[in-house]
Amino acid sequence: MPTVVAPARRSRSQAKLVFFVLFGLLTVFVTYMKNARIFDPTSEIAEHFAPVKWYLVAHAFFGALALLLGGFQFSNRLRANYLKVHRILGYVYVASVFISAPFAIPVAKRIDSLSLVAASGVQSFGWMVTTAIALYCVRHGNVAQHRRWMMRSYPFAMVFTVARVLIPIPPIFRLGFSGIEMVVWTTIALAAFLPNIFLDWRAIMGRPAAKAAAAE
Repeated sequence: MPTVVAPARRSRSQAKLVFFVLFGLLTVFVTYMKNARIFDPTSEIAEHFAPVKWYLVAHAFFGALALLLGGFQFSNRLRANYLKVHRILGYVYVASVFISAPFAIPVAKRIDSLSLVAASGVQSFGWMVTTAIALYCVRHGNVAQHRRWMMRSYPFAMVFTVARVLIPIPPIFRLGFSGIEMVVWTTIALAAFLPNIFLDWRAIMGRPAAKAAAAE
């Protein structure tokens, strides 16, 4: 008699969809709240970014594209039913990462502290390396590792949203620039190691006896 697994898969798919919809809405919200007057040349934020506006345009456009397309890459339905589309979007995601990530460094260098320049460098390096490994794996037919490294890549993009959600929290906001540095470095660190915990959670929590029994 066949085992019924559809409800569990459907539940995971629905949870994934809800997560990415909420994350997308949150990203739009924090982007608007932070940059609502970016196109007004007389505004404070436009003047703030004026020295690096063309670097910022490239960084922001391709970073937003990577954030959007990266979410679609986690869709099992898209991958199963439209594999060619999945692959095309994947290559666009990779290209977007390798354009957006390096431009973050000159932007940070012109407008931020040396600490945030270093943070941008670490985030950009981590994002590009994990993405490159994911690309290498899929090009060599290692789909399982490709998926795992994509799950390590995308959190580096998520730092953009998560940091902007945390910074306005009153106790952090009152710290001023120190609070911003603390949040940025913390979110980058979490992006680096939390995916490993998530990916290996079952192995970490599994009992040795159960593993031995399963191996027999």
